[in-house]
Amino acid sequence: MKLSCGKDTLEVSIQGEAALLAGRRVPFRASRTRERLEAIRIGERDFLLRTARDGERVFVWCDGRVLEFRRAGGRAARKGDSALGLAAPMPGRVRRILSAPGDRVSQGDVVLILEAMKMEHAIRAPRDGTVAAVFHREGDLVEAGVALAEIRE
Repeated sequence: MKLSCGKDTLEVSIQGEAALLAGRRVPFRASRTRERLEAIRIGERDFLLRTARDGERVFVWCDGRVLEFRRAGGRAARKGDSALGLAAPMPGRVRRILSAPGDRVSQGDVVLILEAMKMEHAIRAPRDGTVAAVFHREGDLVEAGVALAEIRE
């Protein structure tokens, strides 16, 4: 996907524990507390993070700076799709988990069911890959934009 930050636009994709930034591979390790991204390690350096989503905008507090990212061109965001995995499209309750870490999934496979507004919403794999993590248990309440699971290629 293309992301913009200020006047800069960059093609970004996440492939396992590496980000492709305009074709340049940058290995990283993400540290999470449950679903919340807390820090990333790039090389020997740790970066503490805080993120917040407002529609198509994502604010990242990192290393004393606040950055605002937006999706630039390309396809529109789909419900349940985020750069780092599967995100809740709205507040709700995790009803069923259909895939566990280590399971292979194909694009479109249902990974979990989220109940919101008295309806069940299928949260589907945005691409082929392996379920790397499921951040919640059945019955957990989640907020909109919270990471639910991570799929790695």
